[in-house]
Amino acid sequence: MKSIISTNLDKAVELLQACEIVALPTETVYGLAGNALSKDAISKIYVAKNRPQDNPLIVHVSDIEMARKLGLKVHPLAEQLAHEFWPGPLTMVLQKSDDCKLPPEISCGLESVGVRVPNSSVMLEIIKTSNLPLAAPSANLSGVPSPTTAAHVYVDLHDKIPLIIDGGACQIGIESTVVMFENDNHVNNKSENTIIILRPGAVTPEMLSAFGEVVLSDNESPLSPGTRYKHYSPKAKVIAVEGKVTGLGEHIIETPDSQTLFAKLRTLDELGAKTIYIQLPKSDGIGLALRNRIIRAAEFEVLKL
Repeated sequence: MKSIISTNLDKAVELLQACEIVALPTETVYGLAGNALSKDAISKIYVAKNRPQDNPLIVHVSDIEMARKLGLKVHPLAEQLAHEFWPGPLTMVLQKSDDCKLPPEISCGLESVGVRVPNSSVMLEIIKTSNLPLAAPSANLSGVPSPTTAAHVYVDLHDKIPLIIDGGACQIGIESTVVMFENDNHVNNKSENTIIILRPGAVTPEMLSAFGEVVLSDNESPLSPGTRYKHYSPKAKVIAVEGKVTGLGEHIIETPDSQTLFAKLRTLDELGAKTIYIQLPKSDGIGLALRNRIIRAAEFEVLKL
């Protein structure tokens, strides 16, 4: 198999309805999409990415009503956040009802599922045309920097999937914020108005604080992807630096930003870099998400200067 890079959305719909998997652009990173109702499609996603079997998938829907129709319980806070941030880079972990239509493989047997409405005209059109919810983790090999262009996807998956839809470079460049709500989980003993951030992203704690108390999970939670394993890491050794990186080595990233961080890591790999020093940003705003990705790429080792 050799992947085709195309803008043919009808072909993508055809493949998805046949339970094949397709790489699609979103505003965050490119996703490896498959029919979220199909055990076969879900299996193909895990195999293509070489993804750990206990790392759950996020389901992409057209709106909150589609989530309800799948048999997911919409927490009152989720309703508010959906109104404010959907479509957009926010994933909410919702509890399954007894008649949930999603197969257990999508959530690795957990009683909850991460769901979001992407702010991507391409992906939304495909969801609506196919009338399918789409499971879609990042369209890369597990553990390496997430893809923000169709070319990045091709490097990783060109012999594993039939089609890559080219939607240009991703606007945000890092994965969605993942949250869950108290009384829907066992992560913390907080009030029912607490929003627990399992993975930081472009929807920041400051933005969420208007809707309730915001808590950063300190768990390696199985409830969210991107929290339990080495992630986002190039072939080169990444050293996260608390302080100035100037003069530390040949390959440095002094002012990381979300749109270009993963692309820069991939480029430095192509240049044969052995070590990459990345200056950690402040932890306010989207800086929190950048720190998260950089520290995980560095396998949690931080050089303090």
